Amino acid sequence: YSDSFLSAMNNNNQLFISTNNLKQNNNLLEQEVVSCIAELTKETVSAKIKTDFLRELAKKGETDDELAIFIREFRKMSIDPELQDFAPTALDLCGTGGDKANSFNISTFVSFLVASAGIPVIKHGNRSISSKCGSADLIEGIGIPLDAPLPIMRSSMEKLNYTFLFAPKFHPAFKHIAPVRKALAKEGIITIFNLLGPTINPAKPANQVLGVFDPNYLPKIGNALTSNKVNSGLVVHGLIDNGEISGVDELTNCGGNSVYGIGKIKTREIETWQPEKWNTEKGDFTELSGGNLDQNLRIMNDLRENKAPPSLKTTILLNASTAFWVQGKCSSLGEGMELADSLIVDGVVKNWLEKASYFFK
Repeated sequence: YSDSFLSAMNNNNQLFISTNNLKQNNNLLEQEVVSCIAELTKETVSAKIKTDFLRELAKKGETDDELAIFIREFRKMSIDPELQDFAPTALDLCGTGGDKANSFNISTFVSFLVASAGIPVIKHGNRSISSKCGSADLIEGIGIPLDAPLPIMRSSMEKLNYTFLFAPKFHPAFKHIAPVRKALAKEGIITIFNLLGPTINPAKPANQVLGVFDPNYLPKIGNALTSNKVNSGLVVHGLIDNGEISGVDELTNCGGNSVYGIGKIKTREIETWQPEKWNTEKGDFTELSGGNLDQNLRIMNDLRENKAPPSLKTTILLNASTAFWVQGKCSSLGEGMELADSLIVDGVVKNWLEKASYFFK
């Protein structure tokens, strides 16, 4: 890079300069990425310049370091939910979406189950773009408001071990990027922002189970999260052989699971975990199907009454067991499976859901 290029970083044409670098397949310098992010979030920078940059970055492919800087900077720009005292033991469970499987909100129900076990859960999410019912929709459906003031969120953590951070409320910087993302989505282009959402929880919980729609992103996201000081976590992808659906952005007992450890359980490479790892057998993927909000609320009621289809219940237990193990609640996945099952069978999750609904009235 020349001195003239480096000096240009201080001007408002960084995206234009970096787009040309990307076209030459050059990776971006740290300060270059920081400057590009500043321009991406400015209203005064044209949509075309932003679109060209994101298109070329996607075409080159984001490096681990580039993604790590995006995570760091967007966390900095987020609104602080003031939950620092909960963060060291807290857990987030979320996925990128985009797997087109239209399955039930598995990670959301698992977050309720985990909170009912006494683990602090700070869940970060949004309404769904690609499915009929996103995490925010189901959470709102059980009576948890998306716009609760910070003191109520804190009280919810104290009384329920749970709070939900609605992404649009905590990431105002995304406002001037949304139209560009939509335009690129129409072109079928997956940008860095398709990966970023689950990685930028503004409360920075120390532990995380993050599902991705494409197993190729497992190490990239995992390494970027480790760089941003996630204490313990897994990036996961469920492998499915079901016609057009080849995988889902969560663990499942309906096939193998690609897993990449982060933080203190960091793995050197992607591992494949079969259902047998949780002492269970392969299930039927059709039993994981979800629908609109009303349908998913009915499925959730079946789960809490221990009347759900076997494969759905087992997938829920499998994900909860893994969350317990990642957070340190259990020393083994088998122990986690037993705990998760008891929370459903003994009505603990059912009672928690009733308490959560009543709390916000």
